[in-house]
Amino acid sequence: MAENSLAGLVSPQAQALYDRLTDTGALELDVDVDEDAPETQELLAMGVAFRGGEGDGLLRPIGTAAALRLLIDREHAELVARQARLATGWRTLVGRLGAHEDHQETTQISGIQVIPTMAEAAAKAVELYAAGTRLVRAAFTVAFETEPTPHRLLLPPPAALEAGARYLGLYDAAYSSVPWGRRLMSDSAVAGETVRMRREIPTKMILVDDAQALVAAAATGLPALLVTSPDLLRMLADWFDLMWRDSVDTEGEDIPLTRAQRRVVLQLAAGKTDEQIAHEAGISVRTVRRHIAVAMHALGAETRFAAGVAATRKGWL
Repeated sequence: MAENSLAGLVSPQAQALYDRLTDTGALELDVDVDEDAPETQELLAMGVAFRGGEGDGLLRPIGTAAALRLLIDREHAELVARQARLATGWRTLVGRLGAHEDHQETTQISGIQVIPTMAEAAAKAVELYAAGTRLVRAAFTVAFETEPTPHRLLLPPPAALEAGARYLGLYDAAYSSVPWGRRLMSDSAVAGETVRMRREIPTKMILVDDAQALVAAAATGLPALLVTSPDLLRMLADWFDLMWRDSVDTEGEDIPLTRAQRRVVLQLAAGKTDEQIAHEAGISVRTVRRHIAVAMHALGAETRFAAGVAATRKGWL
């Protein structure tokens, strides 16, 4: 069985166990598989493996095509649910702000504090970024103004990283087109931040441990909103996580795929045959297969379907 047969839709440990199962057909739970192991429970919970045999003593996998379809459907359902929560949270935020037109009144809204000056917003950003103990999500866009202070480049504190905190930095693609932007992302990655890019980032935000968030409300950077409302924080977390899933690692930005190659992978992910792709693109079947081989190598995918799924998840398509 090829590695990554489930296209990264489960944990690496669950993937390895699934591959063992499909290689051997079935494994006895009490001999080869730890029934209580997280990867065993993950496969069972996802529905891609089930107990069978006498006394349910075997762990059996379902077929790879059926497993992929099940996992993709599950991801889609999760995406729809997150989008619904995002819409609900946004309506809550707009409703609260719309009822209070001046900033003095808005500062009294439960869970939202307006920060009116750039200096205060910059200081708060530095404070929040350094306060993470578990997970810090940060989104950056060049379309929004930033206070030109020594703290413009926020770096993860070594002590926080050593204690297990994760820092996720999501930058719009414009950062890669200018030297200072590339340097900023490089320095952040070296300091320990996981750096990704996305074509567009609609605003600037720092979300710390799902407890506090600083969000720019306009392209001027002001007013900035300090959010502590649990409902709105869940909305912001969902918003960031959805963008993160549609982003690409900065290490992969030099992958030499042409537009034609990416178009072929997109059609492949849609389930079209080589012949259909060749006919629609006006190229030979041999050229289609060459494009697919290049894309599979670039994505580290062992199967054609996995290449399509991986490219979609990376935000290539």
